[in-house]
Amino acid sequence: MNAKTELEISASFSKLPIEPRRVKFDFTDINSPKFHSDNTVLSAYWVGLSATFPKGEAEFIRSVKLFEDQIQDEKLKREVQEFAAQEAHHSLQHKLVNAQFDSCGYNTKKIEDYAEKKIFERVTNWAPEKRLMRTVAAEHFTAVMAHYALVEPQSLDTVPDSLRKLLQWHSIEEVEHKSVAFDVYKHCVGDMGKLRRHYAHFAFIEFPMNMIMITRFLLKEMGHKATWAERKGMFKFLFGKGGMISSVKGLYFMFLKKDFHPWQHDDSELVEQWKVKLESNFL
Repeated sequence: MNAKTELEISASFSKLPIEPRRVKFDFTDINSPKFHSDNTVLSAYWVGLSATFPKGEAEFIRSVKLFEDQIQDEKLKREVQEFAAQEAHHSLQHKLVNAQFDSCGYNTKKIEDYAEKKIFERVTNWAPEKRLMRTVAAEHFTAVMAHYALVEPQSLDTVPDSLRKLLQWHSIEEVEHKSVAFDVYKHCVGDMGKLRRHYAHFAFIEFPMNMIMITRFLLKEMGHKATWAERKGMFKFLFGKGGMISSVKGLYFMFLKKDFHPWQHDDSELVEQWKVKLESNFL
């Protein structure tokens, strides 16, 4: 029998080292509720997304670690630990920036409370396999947004420097660990058809509806009525030329292919380029 390479025998198909980094940002340059493109609607969308991260990423860690004892592959075991370390520091930094958003008039605490309630319901009522499915689905969705932030950096040109660097650092690490939860699911559960159906519901129904609701809630809490220009700017950001959905829509849909794996879309060179650009921000 010919010797097999580590990649051939491993349950992990990650293409990049997963490096937990420490960063520190001074978020005081975020001093207006319309910090993104002078658009309160677009800003509120990003606040809402950030507000879900601390509780959401803690659940991602827990859902993957539920299967840790079933993992025989040493490489994948190590990556689970590295994934957890990255996500834990993401949660910390988003707690810090959320506090700064609140100083500008937002109410991220209520969004975090809402996320905590939904996750409690999930933990109480969902089987471990379904919790892991949700993490896999969310990790792919987040990895696509991360890819967008790195390949279309001009989309963040109008946000404060600290927030731009936070999102770019976060994006690097989301791409690095984008296949960990997927590989754990495939290794320990293996029902890929059920996973694809779960992803379709999350990505194309549940996530968009939740973000609409959260964004509208944040605006209402501030007493801000969106203008036509703000709504148009939000639509352009998502669906216009170079938009966050329009320009990478194929990456969202690729999950539905029967032979899908996150690293079929190889953005490892992109990450390496950004690691060099952001190196001075790493502690």
